[in-house]
Amino acid sequence: MRSAAIDKNKTGFIGSFGRTDDPFPTLLAGSVNYFSFWYEGEEKEGFIRQLTPLECERLMGLPEGWTALGHKDETISDYARYKAIGNAIALPCAEYIMAGIAESL
Repeated sequence: MRSAAIDKNKTGFIGSFGRTDDPFPTLLAGSVNYFSFWYEGEEKEGFIRQLTPLECERLMGLPEGWTALGHKDETISDYARYKAIGNAIALPCAEYIMAGIAESL
């Protein structure tokens, strides 16, 4: 993905993600790898950008700033936030599962 972005190979970059209708890959916590997106400017030159912890929280369905502060309101590092988010279950998935259980009962 990164080499395709550096080479400005749009087809290769998009191929590493799949198509728009394909499922999106999970944020993993085993090793905190930065996840990037391809953006196109007016000049049609793409560039990659790392997702922020806030954007990762939104993708997982968590409230904004959910991982920003620790137990005693100490600021949490971005590395620790990425790891915590990667270890979390996506809120929409949990809600779907719990709704199915409630319906069954």
